[in-house]
Amino acid sequence: MYSSEELSELREKILSLCSLQSLPKEDQLIEIVNRTVNTLEHEAKDYRPKAKNFHPGGLLDLTGRKNDIVIVPDLHARPTFISNLLASNVTGEDLLSAMNEDRCTVICVGDGVHTETRGGCYERWIAAYEKWNRGEICSHEMCFEIKDCMATMLSVMELKNAFPENFHFLKGNHENIQNEYGGGDYPFCKFAQEGQMVRDFMQEVYSEATIHVIRCFERALPIVAVCRHCVVSHGEPSITYSKNEIINYHDNPEVIYGFTWTDNGEAKEGSVPETFKILNRREKKCLWFGGHRSVPGKYLLRQNGTYVQIHNPYAMNVAVVHEDGSFDLEKDIKSVIPEENKSNTEN
Repeated sequence: MYSSEELSELREKILSLCSLQSLPKEDQLIEIVNRTVNTLEHEAKDYRPKAKNFHPGGLLDLTGRKNDIVIVPDLHARPTFISNLLASNVTGEDLLSAMNEDRCTVICVGDGVHTETRGGCYERWIAAYEKWNRGEICSHEMCFEIKDCMATMLSVMELKNAFPENFHFLKGNHENIQNEYGGGDYPFCKFAQEGQMVRDFMQEVYSEATIHVIRCFERALPIVAVCRHCVVSHGEPSITYSKNEIINYHDNPEVIYGFTWTDNGEAKEGSVPETFKILNRREKKCLWFGGHRSVPGKYLLRQNGTYVQIHNPYAMNVAVVHEDGSFDLEKDIKSVIPEENKSNTEN
């Protein structure tokens, strides 16, 4: 556990990463990513069971922990989401202190990279895409995009390193630095050719060693977290999965795909309550959270209200499931945006 002075220093370190003004140097980037891979590869087997290959599996089993659970939807290169979260009191107290004293566990659903909002971000992607098509890989716009991605993910990594048992980041479909097709991953594009543009930029600015360690980080991420009163994944489970399948996720790419790419209406009806019952037999009420597909307000419910989508890309809402299992859709999905910065579109 950190002392108050150490916690203050950690806070400043995270906030400085959130406010990066330029791209990190390669040696700094490799050092942080390597350290985070080491953290992930050495997670305690009592909450992250080993797969058949003796590496930590795809499941976080947090059912033995009695604390508040804070679920953070897709970050999408928004470092201010992290800084606002740390400045908030969504659990009624300072979040770093709560994690430090094991009164809170934070679970991010993944998708840390690629800005995705209409407006400024969209215009930045379109400008970068036009230049990329002309052969300008490292345009001004792409430098700013990657800076935001790096600021977000380095903050996430240092939080994981600081609180390995109380801060978790799940793999989303955007965690694919090489823009690969295979292993449950697919190339990504939305406004432009984001996946390939980022891949080309990384090759131009950094070495293959950097791309390799980032890919190691992505592959070391879990895909499902089961807690005492809820389950969290990036997307809605496409079918019913066994605990063994989730733990040994790298043996079956369809498992990774099934938790990271599922579209609205694509999942088999009943996949949520059936998989929930397999993972959490003691809890009678099914409560499963995910992001991936955006929602217009605070949330959308699927599968008879058992699956709660909370990713609004224009807001910074988090869900808080209390230690006793209580959760109110209206009261416990909370914005971390400071009151003075809120607008009518961010609710």
